[in-house]
Amino acid sequence: MWGRAAILALLISGVPAPQGMAAGEPRQDLAIAAGSLERALLAIARQTGVQIIFSSELVQDLASPSLQGQYSLDSALQAALEGSGLVARRVARQVVVIEPRAAIVIDGESESEPEPEPTAVAAVTREEVIVTASRRPGRMQSTPIGLSVLTNAGLERRGADGVADFGRLLPGVMLFQANRNRGVFTIRGIATNVFGSNSQDPVSVYLNETPLVDSFGAVVQPDLRLFDIARVEVLRGPQGTLFGSGALGGTVRIITNKPDAGAPDALARVDLGHTRGGGWRQRYDAMVNLPLVADELALRLVGYYRDEAGWVRNIRLGTDNSTRDWGGRAALRWQPGERLALNLELVHQDSQPQDGDSWDPSLGRFSKSSLIPEARPSTLSNYHLAIDYEIPGLASLLSATSYQESGTAVYTQGSSLSGLDVPLLAEHDPWRTRFFTQEFRLVGDHHPQLDWVAGAAFVDRRSLVHFNIRLPGLARELGRALPTENLISSVIRQQSRELAVFGDLGYQLTQRWRLFAGARVFDTRVHYREPRRQVLDLDGLALQELALANDNRDNGLTWRAGLSFAPAANIMLYGSISKGYRIGQVNPNQAAAGGSPPGQEIPEGYEPDTTLNYEIGLKSGWFNQRLLLNLAAYHIDWDNIQIDASRPSDGLSFVTNAGRAVSRGLELELATKPAPGFSADLAVTLQDASIQSIGLGDGLRSGARAGDTLPGSADFKVAGSLQYEWQSGHGRQLYARLDAQYVGASPAWFSDSAGSAAPAGGTPPRNAAYSNVNLGLGIVARHWQLGFYIENLINNDDQLLRNRYAGGSRVNSLRPRTIGTRLKFFY
Repeated sequence: MWGRAAILALLISGVPAPQGMAAGEPRQDLAIAAGSLERALLAIARQTGVQIIFSSELVQDLASPSLQGQYSLDSALQAALEGSGLVARRVARQVVVIEPRAAIVIDGESESEPEPEPTAVAAVTREEVIVTASRRPGRMQSTPIGLSVLTNAGLERRGADGVADFGRLLPGVMLFQANRNRGVFTIRGIATNVFGSNSQDPVSVYLNETPLVDSFGAVVQPDLRLFDIARVEVLRGPQGTLFGSGALGGTVRIITNKPDAGAPDALARVDLGHTRGGGWRQRYDAMVNLPLVADELALRLVGYYRDEAGWVRNIRLGTDNSTRDWGGRAALRWQPGERLALNLELVHQDSQPQDGDSWDPSLGRFSKSSLIPEARPSTLSNYHLAIDYEIPGLASLLSATSYQESGTAVYTQGSSLSGLDVPLLAEHDPWRTRFFTQEFRLVGDHHPQLDWVAGAAFVDRRSLVHFNIRLPGLARELGRALPTENLISSVIRQQSRELAVFGDLGYQLTQRWRLFAGARVFDTRVHYREPRRQVLDLDGLALQELALANDNRDNGLTWRAGLSFAPAANIMLYGSISKGYRIGQVNPNQAAAGGSPPGQEIPEGYEPDTTLNYEIGLKSGWFNQRLLLNLAAYHIDWDNIQIDASRPSDGLSFVTNAGRAVSRGLELELATKPAPGFSADLAVTLQDASIQSIGLGDGLRSGARAGDTLPGSADFKVAGSLQYEWQSGHGRQLYARLDAQYVGASPAWFSDSAGSAAPAGGTPPRNAAYSNVNLGLGIVARHWQLGFYIENLINNDDQLLRNRYAGGSRVNSLRPRTIGTRLKFFY
């Protein structure tokens, strides 16, 4: 059954399914030691670049001979599978399924198989998903960490178009998005601010090999459109060893589809929907894959356009939160020889929302009033070159080079200053960042008991900000002429550099016991420059100028270790300890005019903070893989927390290290196919994350108190789906699907206001609990697919996010009920 599901999943993506293994394939050098069949199949997949799908139940306790020398893919698989009772069957040019010989052989003669039936939503079970979460290929169910994967088929069947659409689907994961193009991920409750801060975000977000979010004062996280994506991997728990800084709570990886030189491929999709109280939502997508030289050179082109009407209206300006986005990818893969492969990819996206997404309940449902549009536009250009070279008998060497440019602008209206009836407007335009990353990795799995990865990484992040805070109408309010209405005006340049070396290994102690361990040594340097900051002194109403130049440097060690045990086929127990960190950086306000009051000096910089995660888990498949059940329990200690603070004497903001927090929780993932045509999945999170201790002074400056639940941490969250598929006439298939999620309430920030003179003893504002229900119905034919959907069926408008920087008067909610249709053509 799982083999058929694999085929059907590939058909969703428009991949034709030629039967049998291709003749006349090029031969290449393989160096695979004798050992378990599972490890041999993974090694063949890695060394040939072909995806091989299999169930561990089939290969349990089976061995493979040594494969040394030149092989075609066909001959390599035949040699590895000899005497196993298994055969390899190609379901796409670059995809092979391993299955029992009896599945396609009757009475010693090959049976010609019927063409697989089309489906909209059937997918390879999570057991067979191949991931690179450990920086080397491996099966998801054999990777001993908290890991969730959404494949391209899984994203499509849920209607997930951007990061906001999958954040609430997975256990332990939350996404808070006050504005389009600036979401903040939290994993396992590790966060002190869900709106963004001068400190690095607690979750690292990657596009292929490139981190997407700046490490300092990040104001943009592009809401990438998830079309033609291979998969999204979400790694829960600290991932500092393999993914470096920022993986304090976990890592999100968006991995694009690569060109295929084996066969042409194309698809087009149109999505038209109408939002209640808004207007039409238009989405257009297209992809074409072109083999330029057979089995050697291929080009993949992807394009998309979005024109989405808004539903939150600015009654002062007449604008709304509509958006127009466009973007695409161009990728070239060249494999000039047996051992060398080069992948070059360009990703570009331009997102232009008209106004912000938050609204003011006091003005009516989905209404707001601001003097300026509060949109967060985003342009992103990402260039990536990966060179993979196979060193016979030793390892594969990967060089991954990325360069990224992004631009945005920040327009926000905040609360009025105390004693003045004048709004405070932040107008930071432009805000530009540039990233350069270079990583070298050696990946070895030629030894039958040992696989390993070793590498070095360099990251250079630079930002240029035209920073401006304005008080419009201040002169009129004060009744006198002023040199400027700009409270602060400056040009800021910031740079951070991170250099690291790392290693990680897995060793098969016995047939059932496996050891894994890794470490990373890092060195970071941060430079901050403001050559000419102009500040309006509100006491003397004179313009002051100052120059700031702050630097910081840190280094350290992060690591992980664990043990896994496989008592039976498709069952793995594991225990692990892993560490994560964020880099230490600088405080812009350290040298504020007038000096610092005694005992209230703002530090020049702040130190790295760290998390230490203790985790035990179960990954299992039952009833011939009809039920997959994964469990994880964890305890995270978070020390030396980087926390936002404010100086009571003058309200200047800064980041300091203070206090200790603990997060404990239980995560469950379940997927089942209980009967023909039926499938269901469930994700449950139970979580308790809170401040354990903090000094009185730090508590006053940050607003945090011992016992406070960490902002954005919901104690309960559940997501699930039900689906039924059935055959209609003419070889077509119908499907019906229900998706639902419930997210519990969470604090929007800490109990007190930052910079309080004394503890207020209040209750923190709460982000409301909310529910979401989506329905889908459709029909799939061989070359087309038509679907109908209802998103937010119950038209929920709960205030799921309270906006801290608008005094708590602004809120965010789900997009209102949207009804639409999707039409897809594929070759």
